[in-house]
Amino acid sequence: MNGAQAVSLRILMTLRGDKRTLGLILVVPVVLIYLLSEVFERPTEVAPVLLAVFVFMLTYILTAIGFLRERQAGTFERVLVSPISRLELVLGYVLGYGLLATALSLVVLGASVHFFELEFEHGVALFFLVEWLGALSALAIGILLSLFAQNEFQVMQFIPVVISPQIILGGTFMPVEDLPFALEVLARVMPLTYLIQGMNYVVLDVGSARDLWVAVVALLFFTELSAIAANETLRRVR
Repeated sequence: MNGAQAVSLRILMTLRGDKRTLGLILVVPVVLIYLLSEVFERPTEVAPVLLAVFVFMLTYILTAIGFLRERQAGTFERVLVSPISRLELVLGYVLGYGLLATALSLVVLGASVHFFELEFEHGVALFFLVEWLGALSALAIGILLSLFAQNEFQVMQFIPVVISPQIILGGTFMPVEDLPFALEVLARVMPLTYLIQGMNYVVLDVGSARDLWVAVVALLFFTELSAIAANETLRRVR
């Protein structure tokens, strides 16, 4: 575990002077939420879906590109030949980028309350929990997919393949249960579906408490599954 802490601390120290990353975390969410607050007369009704998509997409971009830069700079290879185990390496990256995802989630929460004047039917703590778990699932997916990318363009190429179908089928435009059966089954194995489901319950009281906890368990499952897959993928690198 000391190895994981060392990796996460090095990530945070490296990104401290990265203005693009800091802007993605601290500025971009605020600007986007402000613009949406000016476009929608009643933003509360669309807030759960929009915030879910923002958190998921921005966390994926932040993590996947950041992890890729580590590999391009040779830092990743130097860590691989150190005494740190593959598991500690993956946990270190999850912890380091998880702290950044936490900061992003807090920024989104604050901007939503300020610009959307958002109220939470089931409390701000539950909202942050669901938002944070969604960010963690996107983080783990970002780490996994970045292992298959050689440059930032390839990282972005995964968006229409992996992220866009989740946005289309995950409840953004119509309830998942109203989809054709085959598409509903597909949507049920996508993390963004459960992030939107949890957000809808916490913000708008849509669904039941059971829907919330199904969403929580599902997001934890997808995070763990992606982290395990990333750990196994590292076998081909080492």
